Amino acid sequence: MRKEFRNLLPLDEARSIVFGKLPLTESESVPLEAAFGRILAEKVVSSVEVPGFDRASMDGYALRAEDTLEAREDQAVSLDLVGQVPMGTNPVLEVAPGKVAEVSTGSMMPPGANAVVMVEHSEIDGDTLLVRRPVHIGENVHLAGSDIAFGEIVLLPGVRLTAREIGLLAAVGMREILTKELKVGVASTGDELVFPGDDLKPGQIYDINTYSVASAVKECGGSPRIYGILPDDHDEMTEGLKRMAEGSNLILVSGSTSAGVGDMIYRVLEELGEVVFHGVNLKPGKPTLFGTILGKPFFGLPGYPTSALTVFGQLVAPLIRTSLGTEQHGVISRGKLARPIRSEGRRQMLSVGTVGGWVYPVDKGSGSITTLAQADGVIDIPAEVEYLDQGEEVEVHLFGESSEPALLIMGENCPELEILAELLPFPIRVVSVGSRRGVISVQDGVADLAAISISEGLDSTWVCEPPMKGYTRELVLMAQDSDHLDLDRIKERRVMGWARYTEMSRIFLNLLKEKGILAPKFAGQAKTHSVVAAAVEAGRADIGFGVRSVAEDAKLHFTKVAEDEIYFLINPQRKHRKPVQMFLKALKSEEFRSQLPEGVKLSSSSGQIPKR
Repeated sequence: MRKEFRNLLPLDEARSIVFGKLPLTESESVPLEAAFGRILAEKVVSSVEVPGFDRASMDGYALRAEDTLEAREDQAVSLDLVGQVPMGTNPVLEVAPGKVAEVSTGSMMPPGANAVVMVEHSEIDGDTLLVRRPVHIGENVHLAGSDIAFGEIVLLPGVRLTAREIGLLAAVGMREILTKELKVGVASTGDELVFPGDDLKPGQIYDINTYSVASAVKECGGSPRIYGILPDDHDEMTEGLKRMAEGSNLILVSGSTSAGVGDMIYRVLEELGEVVFHGVNLKPGKPTLFGTILGKPFFGLPGYPTSALTVFGQLVAPLIRTSLGTEQHGVISRGKLARPIRSEGRRQMLSVGTVGGWVYPVDKGSGSITTLAQADGVIDIPAEVEYLDQGEEVEVHLFGESSEPALLIMGENCPELEILAELLPFPIRVVSVGSRRGVISVQDGVADLAAISISEGLDSTWVCEPPMKGYTRELVLMAQDSDHLDLDRIKERRVMGWARYTEMSRIFLNLLKEKGILAPKFAGQAKTHSVVAAAVEAGRADIGFGVRSVAEDAKLHFTKVAEDEIYFLINPQRKHRKPVQMFLKALKSEEFRSQLPEGVKLSSSSGQIPKR
């Protein structure tokens, strides 16, 4: 029997219902070293002063400030050196008028001293210290309790414990920390799922959602309990859900929530507990299921990874944060749309990337896991909004605190960019969208740089601005069998093609056209050179076309058939940014040159793109 979604619940109404069924949390005392990521359950009041004593904040000499009033560079004040205060000891000496004691950073201040003169402003002469600069009372001294006073409230409940908070707890002597714990059961459903790393049979896929959802739970401060894969069997699913309800306070199961004949989780939930709603007016996330099992809240998340995490962010994450008493909302940033967006009559959470104040869509559909890899967050498009214009300011709900790359390069796929990425001291994001789309991304203000492939004999008038030369590459035919490398017989072979928007596709089709081959037997379409080599190496295609380096890495036979040159078009608004300048410097560096594989050579710095 197929279920129909007739009355989809508005997202705000779904949130209101969900928040009426908060899961219970528990308290657990954990040692300080195990507290990272936990949610604090108690108010922490300091029972000590930090520092607990007056201490020197610089290497130098403890003295009475009033003894230095006459000190000048050309007229030093002479004071008697009476000894030294070692670190971690209680001073046994006293600093009387006209006396000084040597101290290190962190040393306890000796009685009588009220300031420290730095080593740089003094000079030892036998048992005498020559002071060449006056100091005031308290200079270079941390007074007892100046950082944290006795009885001061240090942290409040609901704080997520990161390195900063744990350092603070250690400073006030906390060894055991009382934390909140929300046990969240996580599982996926589907006979087509297998554990990552197991062998895949035809029709099977790896389980993604168990691990991505469990990580999202942990990011919110919850404690995930992984229950693995529940099979599409009524009795086994029933027993699995019972186990999850008995061991968790919140249950999250992805998959089997849609309207297909084999989707059964809502039927099991009706028998085992209560279905509160099934179907939300949200894209992606329409088949979302919510109910209770043994009185504990249950979410049936969609099976597609992007849909599952979108629903998690909109409904589950706020519920977990509210239960734990933490911040209600994730991190939000603002930016301008790099290109217009058309929506539809359903509230949409559109996956987007962000760079330099610009926001660009990366949504490839809810079934695409690479959407998540390239997205920094989502924008919330209301159901009544059908069009957002380029340049319009939008709010981005970020995944995590900040995942924006320091440098965004869009354009032709280049394995050589992996070498450059390792030479740079900051993260970069490379998005393979083809040369022409890369140029558009720079013109729209999205990308910092576009990687452009130019080959002799093909039109290059679409490159409107003069780009910077990068390197030339040998392009080869590759195959497991050297007999397959004859272009004249390519009609007999299974060929790994390229996505139509890439320049590799144009170069390859132009080569075939010259041989009079207009309709080869394509085994698939690749977006990257490594995919071409992998397909040939695995026997999924007889022959492929790509850069020489991937053929050599895969130990394939190859023959050179063409050459292209990679140029870099620079966003004029960002050419002075430090990451851009560092990239261009690395591009021309000897270190990059020395790591280039056979068949790739740095271009000369001069010359223009050849135009047809």
